[in-house]
Amino acid sequence: MDKESKFTKVKCVTLDLDDTLWPVGPTIIKAEQALYDWMRLHYPELTQKYSHQEITDKRTSLGKERQDLAYDVTLLRHYSLSELGSEFGYDPDFADKAMTIFRHYRNQVEPYEHSESLLTYLQQHFIVGAITNGNVQMENISLGRFFDFVVTAEDVGVNKPDAKMFIYAAKQANVNLEDIVHIGDSPKTDVLGALNAGCKAIWFNDKRQPWPGGQTPDEVVHCLSELPQILGL
Repeated sequence: MDKESKFTKVKCVTLDLDDTLWPVGPTIIKAEQALYDWMRLHYPELTQKYSHQEITDKRTSLGKERQDLAYDVTLLRHYSLSELGSEFGYDPDFADKAMTIFRHYRNQVEPYEHSESLLTYLQQHFIVGAITNGNVQMENISLGRFFDFVVTAEDVGVNKPDAKMFIYAAKQANVNLEDIVHIGDSPKTDVLGALNAGCKAIWFNDKRQPWPGGQTPDEVVHCLSELPQILGL
């Protein structure tokens, strides 16, 4: 079976966002540092008691205690900030203000070199969607204009690789699961999640790591620029 024939019947392409269309680590680091600097300026008692790392550790601990928040990274962060604000007797809107600062910088993503050209191609040939466990606000970033729909873990109440994420995407696109090819960097959450749900899957393996095992993706690409040819465009 040649490469094109695998995707002949594809009507919808869905993409993971973080570490697929842009590197997420640097963005989160900058956002958290900007938030900490803001707290240090406006709420110095908090930063005098807690370091940046200690605040992160508190949020991690809360996430382990509150499994009901595991699918919603935004709500988890808000709860954690609310607890910090209560500890110091800050106004109830402290967490809201803090989240506004964080999310502003969280949205300052720097797309990979070929992200925009890829999405331009895809938009001309497919329904284009995003399926993400993250909390970037697509309406606030430049690449958002290329997407017909976005599915977040917050929308569905579960994280990838849960099949509900892909089922929800199929409903948004008004296609069958087998009509979708999902592209992402994570072998577990993206590739196996999509395959187990009944979609096709392409692994974006820019770090050229070995496949960790399990059902293999339909294709592997090391650069986003390879995808138009893989999809037969």
